[in-house]
Amino acid sequence: MEYKIGHRYIDKGGSSHPDDEFLSWINIEGSGMRNADGIRALNYVSKKSDHLPAYIILISHEVKRIGNPWEDIVDHNTATIMYWGDAKLDKIKGYSEFRGNMRLLQTWEAILDGRINEVPPILHFSKPKKGIVKFNGLCALTDLQITWFEQQSEPVKNYRFKLTILDQDVINVRWLHERANNKDISQLNATAPKTWTDYINGKINKLDVWAKSILKKEDQLPETNSADGKVLSQLHDLGNLEFEAVVVAILSSLPHVSHKITRTRPTRDGGFDFYGEFSIPYPMNYNIAFLGEAKKFERNASIGVRHVSRLVARLNRGEYGLFVTTSYYTEQAQREILQDGYPVKLFTGMDLVKILHELRLIQNGEIKRDWLRSVVDRI
Repeated sequence: MEYKIGHRYIDKGGSSHPDDEFLSWINIEGSGMRNADGIRALNYVSKKSDHLPAYIILISHEVKRIGNPWEDIVDHNTATIMYWGDAKLDKIKGYSEFRGNMRLLQTWEAILDGRINEVPPILHFSKPKKGIVKFNGLCALTDLQITWFEQQSEPVKNYRFKLTILDQDVINVRWLHERANNKDISQLNATAPKTWTDYINGKINKLDVWAKSILKKEDQLPETNSADGKVLSQLHDLGNLEFEAVVVAILSSLPHVSHKITRTRPTRDGGFDFYGEFSIPYPMNYNIAFLGEAKKFERNASIGVRHVSRLVARLNRGEYGLFVTTSYYTEQAQREILQDGYPVKLFTGMDLVKILHELRLIQNGEIKRDWLRSVVDRI
C-alpha cells in the first residue's frame, strides 16, 4: 500500500470497509486516530497520548463549503501549503485549546526545541468530492502564524501553518505503521525515506514539480546501436526539406486529432517550417492555430534556449508552437518552457520514433520505404 502525489484514493469514511483506501490503510488499532475533518493525529501504540504523535494527517476541501470562512492553499509550484488550524468561534475555548491546533503546536514546539528527530511526518490530502481523497505529499511544518478570520461577523483568532511539500513522490504506508509501533526512539527513523531523514538532519528537499517533467538526454534519444537508434539515423540521413516533409506527414497521420497542416515554402517560411490548426470537435467547435519548426540535428547537438525562444517569439496570441527534432533539449530549454508556461510542445528524437511505431510505419527495423518514398516524392 502506498500513496503517490496527485493520485486519488477511495474514502469510505471508515476503516472496516473493504474498498476503503484511506482510513483502513492509515489507521492501526490502538492509535487513537479519529474519523474527523481537518487535523488527525495518529498516536504511538505503546506511548501515552500526550506524547508527540507518530504522524499527522491533514485534510483540505477543494470545494468551498458554506459556512467555512477560511480556505487552505495548496501550491505544488512553490511546494507550499498554507493550512488553517481547527479553531472556531467559541465563547469558552481558546484557539490553542482545539485538539488539532494543540497537536500541530506541540509539533512546532518540538522543532523549536531542537527535538527534530521526534517530529512527526505530516501527510496532506485534499477532498475533491465526497468519497475521494487526493494525496498532495509528505510535508514538514516550517512556520506558524497567529492570525484572524471572521465567522458569523465576529473575529476569531486561529493558527495558520506553513507546510513545505518534500520531494518524495511515493509514501509507503508500512513506514507509517512502523513508526506507530516503534518502542525505541533511537530507531524511530530507521526505515524512513531518504527525504525524511534529510529533513531531520537539517536539509529540506522541496518538491520540484518542474524536475519531474524535465527529461535527461538518455530519455530523449534511443540507444545508438539499437533498432530504434537505426530508425532515428534514417530520419537524420534525410535532407532538410525531406525531413520537414516527413514531420508534416507524421503529424498529419495522427489519429483522434482533426487538423490541417501545411509546409511553408523554403524561402518564405518566416522562420517556421509548417503551420496549421487543430480542431476541437462539437460541442466545443474550437480551432487552435499552431506554428512548427522541424530541425534535423546530430544526436549529440542539443536544442537550447536560443532555438526554442525563436519559435516562442514568432507565436501570435492564441497560437501554439510545435518544435520537432532528431536530437534532444537541454534542461534549461525544457525548464524555461515549463516555468514560463509557454504554449509549446517539444518533440524529441525518441518521440519521433515512438510515433512512427504507433502509426505502424516501421517494418523490419526501418521506416517503410514505400511510405517514405511517397512523402519525399511530393516535395
